[in-house]
Amino acid sequence: MKKFLAILFSIAFFISQQTAFAFTDVNSGTDYQSEITYLEEQNLLPTTFGNTFNPDQKATIEDLYSMMLAYAEVELPETTETDGEISPYIQKAIDLDLIKEDTNLKRVPKKREIIMKLFDTLGVGVNKFIKKESFPFTDLRSNGPFSPYAYKAYQLGIVENDNPKMVRAAKTMTRAQVADILYKINKNGGTQNVTIKINAGGSDKKDIDNPAYDAFLNIWNTIKNSYYYSNEIDETKMLYEAIKGAVGTLNDPYTSFTAPDETSSVAILESEYEGVGMSIEIIDEKVTVISPFKDSPAEKAGILPKDVVTKVDGKSVEGLDLDTVVNMIKGESGTTVILTIKRGTQTLTISIVRGYIFYKTVTLDYLSKNGEYIAYINMLTFGEETLNEFREAAQQIYDRQNTKKDVKGIIIDLRNNPGGYLNTAINIGGFFFDENKIMVTLEDKNGDKTSYHSEYYGTKEEYETGSGLLSDFKVAILVNKGSASASEILSGALQDYGKAKIIGENTFGKGCVQELYVYNDNSVFKLTVSKWLTPKGRDIDKKGLTPDKTVVNSGTTDTQLEEAKKEF
Repeated sequence: MKKFLAILFSIAFFISQQTAFAFTDVNSGTDYQSEITYLEEQNLLPTTFGNTFNPDQKATIEDLYSMMLAYAEVELPETTETDGEISPYIQKAIDLDLIKEDTNLKRVPKKREIIMKLFDTLGVGVNKFIKKESFPFTDLRSNGPFSPYAYKAYQLGIVENDNPKMVRAAKTMTRAQVADILYKINKNGGTQNVTIKINAGGSDKKDIDNPAYDAFLNIWNTIKNSYYYSNEIDETKMLYEAIKGAVGTLNDPYTSFTAPDETSSVAILESEYEGVGMSIEIIDEKVTVISPFKDSPAEKAGILPKDVVTKVDGKSVEGLDLDTVVNMIKGESGTTVILTIKRGTQTLTISIVRGYIFYKTVTLDYLSKNGEYIAYINMLTFGEETLNEFREAAQQIYDRQNTKKDVKGIIIDLRNNPGGYLNTAINIGGFFFDENKIMVTLEDKNGDKTSYHSEYYGTKEEYETGSGLLSDFKVAILVNKGSASASEILSGALQDYGKAKIIGENTFGKGCVQELYVYNDNSVFKLTVSKWLTPKGRDIDKKGLTPDKTVVNSGTTDTQLEEAKKEF
């Protein structure tokens, strides 16, 4: 059990008689103006901001720690070792061991990191046990590492103003929005003391009862105390490499650890991506393409699902871990990477110009047929904004049918969709039913099974999540060997219930589920925790879903899409 040193700083809740400064750019038209003004009057905002708060500026790591320590009213050092280069707030954060000296202060953290840092450092009590039925969010699972923090924030009134049931954990925040969090903590946190917790190190309990653990600790301490080239020691790198070594022994292609300075597979679930645009995993010790993203540089260059990458820029990737290969392939927009690909018996060399991709994960078009229309929904991934975007598309289709009555049915294109968040697939399934339905069943390591239902809320006119909006429409789903994970969950469920015809090729066959842990240092751990079954109990792992109609595209004609249109 870790020991912590707690330093308490008293917070005054009365209005101070004298204001240290006034922000000239905060007025009645500023978002969160009253919250910023209150904190300003209490002298709880950084003096280093001067007379301008810049409320719409994206909050950086430097802003976050400056605002946090100003709020805690810490005693600042008069000078710093690098006077003029580091603000006194950042120097204090370093002195308190809250951040490292080499921290990238200009990095813009995500909302989840900001809330977790503020709550943990300021001592806001977070109950780690949540009743699933009380969990209000539609875009976040109830048992993830950030979920207790999101729920506590919800209880404090820290919500998305346009939709309180959305967390949007991966969005960036402005200085004004961070000020709003501090204000809500101040007003609703239920404490008159701010507690800054500092990890004091040490342990009063042996965590691992194994002789090899004793050897590890001994070697670690011996390196620290006796290594001749002590200036070369990088403890942080040593720790990350030790974690990677432990994870690597699990021999599971979908379990991985990603250090903060490396590209994580989580990036493909966000709406912004810089690189070639494809999802890869190590399968049977080979770097295998799950799928190129639609309209990405990789797809345009001719990369196909199940291609095996053997070289990057002429360097062999044999025996390398996934993170290393990803970092070899990634790069700035406009630069070129050359991949050597094994495709069946062929060896191909494919040059790809990297790009910066900003996209919606769901798009809606209408395909004309005999004076009527087929709604065509194209889905790229099951990411953080996908549920919201799908809801908008579903509402548009529903409204159009109510007014024009010219929508014959819906085609959902999941080709080359590598999947994403499980809860997103489950929630989207709810749009097609007027009652709760089992969408997927998870089986854990003990053989225990848990079924997850789509959620339906009242009549279509009273919907809250969009559930049931599309229940009266005929549906066809397009899949291919690049359709994986969440794509297979949604397709398999609708196929089991007879709600959709599946058209195309056998899907990828990823029938296992990973739990995602995003830590305060921005490292990411992805662990396989269960396998999943369709509502009828089908196990598609390494086999894939079999379409109702098998159609293979050939030439320049999209034969699969044309076949799907025949369903209507």
